[in-house]
Amino acid sequence: MNPIIESMTDPNAQSRVANFFQNPQLLSHLIATLVLLVSVLVVRYVALRFVRRALPSRDKLRLRWSSQIRGLSYAILAFGLLTIWAAELQTLAVSFVVLAMAIVWATKETIACIQGAIYRVSANAFEVGDRIAIASIRGDVIDTGLLSTLVLEVGQGHQRTGRTISIPNSLLMTEAVLNESLAGEYMLHLMSIPVDRNEDLAAMERKALSAAREACAEFIDDVRRPMAARYRRHGLVPPIVDPRVTYQLVDKNTVNILLRIPTPSRLERQVEQRVLRAVLGVPKGRDTLPPPG
Repeated sequence: MNPIIESMTDPNAQSRVANFFQNPQLLSHLIATLVLLVSVLVVRYVALRFVRRALPSRDKLRLRWSSQIRGLSYAILAFGLLTIWAAELQTLAVSFVVLAMAIVWATKETIACIQGAIYRVSANAFEVGDRIAIASIRGDVIDTGLLSTLVLEVGQGHQRTGRTISIPNSLLMTEAVLNESLAGEYMLHLMSIPVDRNEDLAAMERKALSAAREACAEFIDDVRRPMAARYRRHGLVPPIVDPRVTYQLVDKNTVNILLRIPTPSRLERQVEQRVLRAVLGVPKGRDTLPPPG
């Protein structure tokens, strides 16, 4: 059967239509709207007819009066409709506001993720291939999207775990992002070696510096040029790239030897292991760098 015929014969539909017309307030608004519409049209017709008869057809004043009459009729009609339906329009506006608030509340995480993606692009925070750390997550960026960023996790000891982590972009708006690829292919890696205060700290420092210089000898000159250019581009004083040692007092019995060494961005684990093995006197492992030259 035709859907229109079915709706006309549906008892529920007929009941809704009857209730609609039985609402006295709604019925009075409909009648007032009809009276207003007819009155405005009639007055407009009479006024335009009077202007056409009173003024010549080529007179600019006639065109001006006709335009003003039409504009005034539209204004009166709009004002009258707003006055008649004010309560209903207010209710409708409140409903729209509540609906909009519900939509925003339901999609606030999605909106925050989109804002995070906009922030990443506008601030150039990172790109595919960079190694970043955000919150407690550290890894290499392998994909970026509108809602999330995919990273290949790097765990303790700078070793890749083989797991991928999808980071919602909303975290970019609430957490600081550490980009370890500021210097491009190279970085300044900081490693900590805890030692007893009763040890010969000067000898430990010489051993650590010697191991660090040996580990980075083959690429130390390649680090200086791009890192200096990158820092100058940002108006910063280029750092000293050569291995350096500083001390950190942990407690009355322990001191940390903080060794900063230049290293390729993807080889910091191998460089660190080679230095630690040299300092601790442990034989070289399979994951260490081959000796330079």
